[in-house]
Amino acid sequence: MAKQVILAVAGAGKTYHICHNIDENKKNLILAYTHENIKNIRRELIEAFGCIPKLTTVLTFDSFVYRYMILPYEPSILQFFQKENFRTKGITINKPAPQTIDGKPNPKYFSKDKIEHYITSKGFYYCANLAELIMHIKQNRNSLIKRIASNLNKFYNEILIDEFQDFREFDYDLITAMAKEIDNITLVGDYNQHSVSAINNSGRPFKKRTTNVSYEDFKATITNLGFNIDENTLQASRRCPENICKFVREKLNISFTHNNENSGEVIFIDNNVDRIIEDNSIIKLVHKNSDKYKFRAMNWSYSKGDTFDNVCVILTDNFEKLSNHDFTTTNISQITLNQLYVALTRTKGNLYIIKNSDFRKIKSNYWK
Repeated sequence: MAKQVILAVAGAGKTYHICHNIDENKKNLILAYTHENIKNIRRELIEAFGCIPKLTTVLTFDSFVYRYMILPYEPSILQFFQKENFRTKGITINKPAPQTIDGKPNPKYFSKDKIEHYITSKGFYYCANLAELIMHIKQNRNSLIKRIASNLNKFYNEILIDEFQDFREFDYDLITAMAKEIDNITLVGDYNQHSVSAINNSGRPFKKRTTNVSYEDFKATITNLGFNIDENTLQASRRCPENICKFVREKLNISFTHNNENSGEVIFIDNNVDRIIEDNSIIKLVHKNSDKYKFRAMNWSYSKGDTFDNVCVILTDNFEKLSNHDFTTTNISQITLNQLYVALTRTKGNLYIIKNSDFRKIKSNYWK
């Protein structure tokens, strides 16, 4: 039995590693959080094998939960709620009613012991509550997960989950609960890229109440769940030049090395800023509101997963002293640090950096 978490750095080739190291003659199930991740996985599999291997299944996590954990066990689920005659019709991406509105109880909210918490009156499962539903079902004190995992062990030789850091709350709970029963499961992710997307940024396993969970505490949690942790296989970037890796190590205190022949420099631009801004061959990464600028821009967090020849990062006031020897990340939120880490690690060439104080001098010229 193998249960492992491979902790990676940006550009180390998480998806590449998964897709190029599977045994195409075995039954593999590869899962990821977003449709964009799935596209990347399919592309890498085709690059590795010329096609997607016949015995390998690639799904978003939500699709997996619905197809493999909901539909085959729907009679048991409906029986649990004493709704055997209820008819379901599929999934909705509409959000379920929140428990409170403006701090007051919401009369349209249903508690988790009611089927309406998970399924609309018209019979559509709330996509957002699929994992919570599976976690809630127990029969004779036995969770539904044990039955599901037993069958998954028959269907698949190995389950692999890409970008594990994207999973939070009940999705995370379901994965870890499932992992206890699965014979072979591998999770691959980058701790320092958690909480950078527009969704899924709160709660387990990276936040406990109002406190961020440190890297060491996260590793301890994973170890206690029975996983072996691999911190060696994917600790070198296949994207970023050594000078960029060194800069990230020193400024953000993140273990980060290179494994490529790319060359590039970290260049702070304080004079003739317009020259870089107006060079459309260089993507500009801004903290937010990238669509408000006339130049080619992208938000720091939205650049996750991308690679560019050269990158220009426009800093926020929090990082005004980033070039100083005495720069410290103290009092800067973990989410903001992770977003900057993503932005700084997109280049395979030069990394141009513009301080906000310098950018403000010309900002009005480029604001739509």
